[in-house]
Amino acid sequence: MKTPRLVVVLIALLVARVGLCADGKVVFEIAVANTSPSSSSSADWGWWNPAKYDQWSADGSSELGLADVRLMVSGKTYTIILDGEWYPTLDAVGSDDLGPDEDELVQQLSLKNSIYDLGIGQWFGRDRRTGIMPWVGATYMWIREQQTTVQASGSGGSGDPDSAASGLWGVVIGADGSYRIWSTLDLTGRVLFRWATGTRNATISSQYPGGGGGAAGTAKVSDSIDSGMWGIDLGLRWYATKAFRLEIGWRYRDQTYDGGPASYGGPQIKAAYEFGR
Repeated sequence: MKTPRLVVVLIALLVARVGLCADGKVVFEIAVANTSPSSSSSADWGWWNPAKYDQWSADGSSELGLADVRLMVSGKTYTIILDGEWYPTLDAVGSDDLGPDEDELVQQLSLKNSIYDLGIGQWFGRDRRTGIMPWVGATYMWIREQQTTVQASGSGGSGDPDSAASGLWGVVIGADGSYRIWSTLDLTGRVLFRWATGTRNATISSQYPGGGGGAAGTAKVSDSIDSGMWGIDLGLRWYATKAFRLEIGWRYRDQTYDGGPASYGGPQIKAAYEFGR
């Protein structure tokens, strides 16, 4: 588990502990998923732009790991939601024929993002297990990119990698629902939409990309960028005890809106514990 994810988990556990002293209930939820990324052929986001290459190959291998940590603190009327989501690294190789007198341009690219939400919702339903909770809040997307130009054969290997980081702030709206189908089983679902905008800061090597010479150095570039995402979760929840439950299901997140890089989907397992019931 990487350090940022560990920090989020520790913060969530601390808030849950504090919530024990408050009225209402606190639910701590953690999800592990086997997520497969799917690169969009029409993407045009940062350096993730398949159309600018003659050949493009993206790695769609699935990755098993921590996907979601969520904390919900409920009072008499409203529920506060703190959520963190993480996605597999997107890896791809693009190549471009620059001409008869030029070496072929080959670039290795990677993109990694994580998203954090803070929202407020209200439950509407006939009981605590059958109903729907619409919610709205703020979202923060942290997206990191790397681009490495592979030098021509015999020119000394690969060049220095270019890097970029984007911190985007925006809004998120969603709804959680569940339907009791048996004494210990619920059918569950979640839908959401995020949109965020901010600044993309890139550090770029100024050396000629084909390895043909030119002074080496770096340049820093900043520009405005935005990103949208919609998602859905479907699952079957089992109440092992009054406080502990397990859920199996499927998660899908689509970040291809307006030229976004990819979509992500796969099976997941969620575990949740409820305090103060």
